[in-house]
Amino acid sequence: MIVDTHCHLHFPEFNADREEVIRRAGEAGVKVIVNVGTDPGTNEAAARVAERHEGIFATAGLHPHYAHEISEDALDDMDGFVNKNKPVAIGEIGLDYFKSEAEPETQKKVFIRMLRLAMQNHLPVIVHSRNAFRDTFEILKAEGKGALKGVMHCFSYDGDSLRELLDIGFLASFTCNLTFKNAGALLEVAKEAPLDRIMLETDAPYMAPQAYRGKRNEPAYLANLADFLSEKRGISRQELEDATSRTAFRFFNLPVAHG
Repeated sequence: MIVDTHCHLHFPEFNADREEVIRRAGEAGVKVIVNVGTDPGTNEAAARVAERHEGIFATAGLHPHYAHEISEDALDDMDGFVNKNKPVAIGEIGLDYFKSEAEPETQKKVFIRMLRLAMQNHLPVIVHSRNAFRDTFEILKAEGKGALKGVMHCFSYDGDSLRELLDIGFLASFTCNLTFKNAGALLEVAKEAPLDRIMLETDAPYMAPQAYRGKRNEPAYLANLADFLSEKRGISRQELEDATSRTAFRFFNLPVAHG
């Protein structure tokens, strides 16, 4: 069994065949999926998909791409949503200085607000960070004060950055972009990362592995990443699956016994 710790099954890309996608995931050994919300609308949609399927768990987040679009009332409503729907994490949240149209200060304000929501509700966080490691890290360190549990999803930074994250108790999650022909330095980071401090994800529908490049990604393709990374690390796929799945169950406090 393997856990897809970050995907978006509620996105429109899956509207035509969502049930088939979930079935294929199970057949590929992906028995547990974390379905990640990115704004109030998708948080609701993610929760509804999780309600209907055993082994799928939802999160509630506010992606930095939408930081400038969220109202104060909607931010206030997030606390009620969390209390009612019981997500397994707050995320994805964070900073994106590459693509987001929101100003950095706006992103930071929303990021901090969501981190505090997570801590108030004793939930881990799923962090998105692109071209913004230093600001992301400093906010996590200042707000968390060593008490915040989190993962940087789709980790894309260097080994020194990974070590800084690990030092504050964070995890790193790697996606199918490790299989890309230009993965280079990132693949080296993933090969050397402590096995008990990483998780795996697809970020579906985005970033299908090299074998399916240009197509829609889906949770079943996590098996492709597991095959690839276990070979590169020189360990069995079973060892990789067992370690990353144990970490995922512990991190998200999933109500299903691993193994």
